[in-house]
Amino acid sequence: MRQKDFVLTLQNIESPILITVPHGGMSNRYGSWLNTFFQKRIKSKDPKKNRIKGEKIVIGSDNQIFHVVSDILKEYQANAVVGLLPRSFVDYNRFVPEVAYADQKIKPFYDAYHENIKEILLNLQTKHEQVYLFDFHGFGIQPMEDKTFDIILGTNGESSPNGLDKFFYNYLKREYEIFCAGMDDLPGESELYKGDTTNLFYFREFKNLESMLVEISPKFRSTKILGAESYGKKLALDLACFFKELEIRSLAL
Repeated sequence: MRQKDFVLTLQNIESPILITVPHGGMSNRYGSWLNTFFQKRIKSKDPKKNRIKGEKIVIGSDNQIFHVVSDILKEYQANAVVGLLPRSFVDYNRFVPEVAYADQKIKPFYDAYHENIKEILLNLQTKHEQVYLFDFHGFGIQPMEDKTFDIILGTNGESSPNGLDKFFYNYLKREYEIFCAGMDDLPGESELYKGDTTNLFYFREFKNLESMLVEISPKFRSTKILGAESYGKKLALDLACFFKELEIRSLAL
């Protein structure tokens, strides 16, 4: 494991799985000292001005999502890339520069995050016939008014052509309420969680890659919810078991 340019990376070429965490580093509050060096991203009060070239400016961080991912990595050594700068300064999950950052001095750190992802994917493709990318986030708003989900999966209907999302759903559906478009009469993907950024970008860039957005409920990561820490540890253990099974499945291809 190494940290350079505010990017934490873990590489294990034996695993075909890469986990990315764009919003799980320093919280906006704890990153306030960065005001001395960098200009923050600006969110307008006018919603129309917060969407540029199809991408939306969002400032809030995905609190404690890296805690869940850290617990996964203790049980299963996947590859991982974690952006450590607060989202108020950079959104690693955006690809329009003026949406991703407001200060050009941030650009090298944004680039470092994506260069690490590309490097790991290229290395994995030399070893594995099939490679997988899971982009981890935390969500607050449910995709359906009449149902409460623990996990939301997003592929934009494109980045999981061989059924990675369905495999995930079927493996964990007995333990968790999972939104996976089209499964068990579930509707199409919500506009909030379409899986149309990091997972889709790299799916289109790399051959033999399946990828998806994974959104985790506050139930497993919020400091304000009683039992969230223990729920999160159990979820991490179950996800680690899923990744182990996915690796076995990959070896059989």
